[in-house]
Amino acid sequence: MKVLSLRFSRACRSYEEWAIPQRYCAERLKALEKIDGSLLDLGCGTGLLSEGLEGVVGVDIAMGMARVYRERFQRAVLGDAHDLPFKDKSFDFVISNFALHWTDLSRSIPEALRVCRRLFLCAIPVKGSLPELGFPFPEAEKVLGLLEGKTVMRNFFIEHVSIPFGGWDLVRFFHYTGSSFNPLSKGGIISRKGIESMIYKIDKPSFKVLFFSCEVRK
Repeated sequence: MKVLSLRFSRACRSYEEWAIPQRYCAERLKALEKIDGSLLDLGCGTGLLSEGLEGVVGVDIAMGMARVYRERFQRAVLGDAHDLPFKDKSFDFVISNFALHWTDLSRSIPEALRVCRRLFLCAIPVKGSLPELGFPFPEAEKVLGLLEGKTVMRNFFIEHVSIPFGGWDLVRFFHYTGSSFNPLSKGGIISRKGIESMIYKIDKPSFKVLFFSCEVRK
């Protein structure tokens, strides 16, 4: 997680310019429910998901991202999704966009539910996203399975979200959003040779994204 934190911190000033699919998914996610009350943005990054919302606190593992978020929204906490620094039922809503696929879902999802009083909303890329990369995106069924018995599902759907970059711009997209990390690669970093090979394999890059909102059982 230290390598991941460092890469996202380095991308904190370039992230929003390049994170076009992430911004689209943030808006799609917020449209699922009327969001009012106290709110935690889990894996907040620079705050794409928090835009237009009130009473929000951001938490992120990357110091650079938390710093940018604090500049924009005042309240940001440096923390790990596997062990959130909040008491049980601290927030009416927990929202998360393009963050939890970097975590151990068997730990991060229970933590999200622990600190949530009402609704949990999430957009997460799942298996079928960028298969050429070999990144271990979670199965959609696994994500939903971790919610069974603990929540009441209100909305969920899967959408293919295109990445509007190709060639070396696609490489820049991964670099400038901090997402060139792959835990299955040596040292977590994709080699230059691997990057060059990837460019020619990917024709129409896209994320397969699971969107859902659920009510946390009391």
